[in-house]
Amino acid sequence: MQTLGDARAHFWRVIKMAEACDVDLSTALDEDKIDITTYADMITGCRGCAQVDECDKLLGQRPQLDQAPAYCVNHDTFAELRST
Repeated sequence: MQTLGDARAHFWRVIKMAEACDVDLSTALDEDKIDITTYADMITGCRGCAQVDECDKLLGQRPQLDQAPAYCVNHDTFAELRST
């Protein structure tokens, strides 16, 4: 079983990935596209990810992405939020 990563670091990682995918999580919350439980689950899922180093390299390049990488546990959520 993998140990969960630091909550604060993964909170910011989720924010950065959302921004790279042109997703505004604050607006998604305000417009009830996601609820706080979903948001918390996104962070918790990220905390359990085994691809953190790869993600950090990608986000360190400050990309604009059409979608989150396939390995991202929040890939589908970001795709759904981007399309709405």
